[in-house]
Amino acid sequence: MASASCPSGDPNASPKHSNGHASPLDLLRRFHKLQAARVEGYGLFEEAFNTFIGGAPAYDFNAYKQRVAEITVSFRRISEEIIHIKNSLHDTHNKSEISAIIEKVQELEESKLKSTADLQIARKNASDEPENDVTQQEISALHQRLEELAQEIIDALEDLKFESEDLYAQEIEDETSR
Repeated sequence: MASASCPSGDPNASPKHSNGHASPLDLLRRFHKLQAARVEGYGLFEEAFNTFIGGAPAYDFNAYKQRVAEITVSFRRISEEIIHIKNSLHDTHNKSEISAIIEKVQELEESKLKSTADLQIARKNASDEPENDVTQQEISALHQRLEELAQEIIDALEDLKFESEDLYAQEIEDETSR
């Protein structure tokens, strides 16, 4: 997974607005790249778990724990940068509606990550005790919850798209007037 740069990272990473800050559109583009990195991170998280669970009954917990720690650091960096973007949009650019949607996505992503970890624990328990109906019900409920969260994230991203249309329209207008 590509490591996300921190807010204090390369000052040349995004073009700057005349006030020395990244423009709202540049911040949104960075947000979308970070969301894509999150998706990649979930894939790596699932891959690490499948490798771990595939080793049953001789689980290599240390290797799994190390991989999860690496992925967690990456998720944390992404989250920190998204919080920075959200705050910049709100405080510097007065884009409170867009900032609020990004905050909602952030909250949903936190729930998704927790539910994903809970699902992995339940799947490991099911692997150890396949006859346990309670664990199978828990797995089904967690799958359902993850589907709901994924849809809520998609809906929030659609809201973001509509709320930010004027920024993209302004960019096109600026380019055609040059």
